[in-house]
Amino acid sequence: MSLEVKDLSVSYGEKTVLKNISFQIEKGQIIGLVAPNGTGKTTLFNAMMRFIPTRSGQILIDGTEYTASSKDVLELHQKMTFFPDQGDLLLNFSGREHIKMYADIWADSKQEVDAIIELLEMNGYVDRKVHTYSLGMKQRLCFAMMVAANTPVMLMDEVMNGLDPENVALVSSVLLKLKSEGKIIMVSSHLLDNLDEYADKVFFLKEKILHHITDWHEQMPIYYKTLLSPEKAKELEAKVLLPEETIHLGNNMLCIPIKDLDTEAQLKLFQEIRLLEPEELSVGPMGTSEYYSYIYSLPVRVPDRREEYAVGS
Repeated sequence: MSLEVKDLSVSYGEKTVLKNISFQIEKGQIIGLVAPNGTGKTTLFNAMMRFIPTRSGQILIDGTEYTASSKDVLELHQKMTFFPDQGDLLLNFSGREHIKMYADIWADSKQEVDAIIELLEMNGYVDRKVHTYSLGMKQRLCFAMMVAANTPVMLMDEVMNGLDPENVALVSSVLLKLKSEGKIIMVSSHLLDNLDEYADKVFFLKEKILHHITDWHEQMPIYYKTLLSPEKAKELEAKVLLPEETIHLGNNMLCIPIKDLDTEAQLKLFQEIRLLEPEELSVGPMGTSEYYSYIYSLPVRVPDRREEYAVGS
């Protein structure tokens, strides 16, 4: 099983939103998709599903192209599903009825419904009407519906929206289970550090193109990552000649590459940083949140979990 997008471009009138997007994904992979709001993530998913017209480009699964013809779209939607919108849930139906509906339409696997409910720990509320659900309960239901559809390719837009930390961990574990079954999954999410826990690659959209890909199966450069005040950062630079490739992120975080430093130079640099009593200091590759800051010239995103998860589970 493979999914290929070739030279996909989308325009609204004279405005180009996506330009010549190309990638190929093999079975058993999870791809993270990140970009600031309004820069094309949902548009890309909609174009891949043939929900919207494209200016150019091809969508292929296992080498077979699926055009915008009614016949092709119907066949495409048997192989690829899109994360349901909470606004489309039927408020007077129960969660179980929604999951059964998706199982019947796509997978004809009624026997799997109870297992999905158990897997996602929904027994306590799944038989209640959806209008009684919190935002987090609705989101878990939408995810359960995707699992019930059981298509080879799954596109999940903001799958973690409204979930508390416990359910973020639960959904992440189920994503890994789906990956082990050979699914191709694309996930957009504002929880950037969480993406690094399960994504094989992370795609960054910028200026209408696929700007950067982080591939976690490749060897990544190692950095000293330290958060210093501007004054302390200047003090460090006065004491130590930092490599030219040092990255200054938007909230006074320095990512200092150490691959060209010998052991003695690495130790000296580490000691100098420690003497400045940094707010943070770690060693490792840049994660998605740091690449996000670097690519979009924004501060490293460190969300306030108390605010972020106050919407309910």
